[in-house]
Amino acid sequence: MKRAFTLIELLVVIAIIAILAAILFPVFAQAKSAAKKTQSLSNVRQIGTATMIYMGDYDDVTPPLFWYNPLDTSQPTSFGFKYYPLLIEPYSKNRGIFLCPQDVADDRSVADPQGRGRFDPASGYRDYVYGANPSYGYNYRYLNVQTLAGFAGPRPLSSFSGVSSTSLGAPAETVLYAESTMKDKSAPGLAGGPMAQVTGAIGYSRIEPPHPVTLNAPFGRTSGWVGAFPDAQSQGQLWGRFDEKRVLVTWLDGHVKFTSIQSLKAEGTDEATVNRYWNGRGL
Repeated sequence: MKRAFTLIELLVVIAIIAILAAILFPVFAQAKSAAKKTQSLSNVRQIGTATMIYMGDYDDVTPPLFWYNPLDTSQPTSFGFKYYPLLIEPYSKNRGIFLCPQDVADDRSVADPQGRGRFDPASGYRDYVYGANPSYGYNYRYLNVQTLAGFAGPRPLSSFSGVSSTSLGAPAETVLYAESTMKDKSAPGLAGGPMAQVTGAIGYSRIEPPHPVTLNAPFGRTSGWVGAFPDAQSQGQLWGRFDEKRVLVTWLDGHVKFTSIQSLKAEGTDEATVNRYWNGRGL
């Protein structure tokens, strides 16, 4: 006589499968997150290595945040703006390292006139967004000097030049790059429309030190940690994608470490002390 499963036996099997799924799915999610974290760690390590090689070719001078040359049409969708990912790309040989696998947000501020977003390879802003919105921001306030490059209509255009890394006393304790976001900054809206607040946690090429500092530039702009979390400006556009309290940091000597965001704000009251992990002074 053929024997079939009873309804109770089937329900027991289904219950066991459900229990196993409840146990294993979080494990799979954690494993996936750990793999992404490892990939991001590898990214910042490779970016740091590429930057060290770049500096070796330029007398130990740090890369510019960007260089603007409207006559340079080698990458038409950059519109002459060569942000640091484009500048060190010949040394990295890999565009993918500038994008964290956890950095999947988009925002209308980086869409082209046809509405093509940040990850669309057909975007008319592809190279510009690749350079201006990587997952890792640059400590440009202290590792660059800003200059006036020219004008586009009434708007001044600035360029940057690096500084000698040998002039900084503590490269192992000086931030070079860290996980970042453009969230909560003001930027032109869709296709260059009116200024609007960026709401997506998209990557950003810049990070800001905690104490307000005026960049040596003709514009006299200052920036520091303002507002309250989760406003990204409250922590200088630093943005932990795996832990909201910690970010991956590449230090100026090339080593990489997950670092507490608050630990990057040193105790003190003056700029030189509060920003000592940014300005090259260290401990």
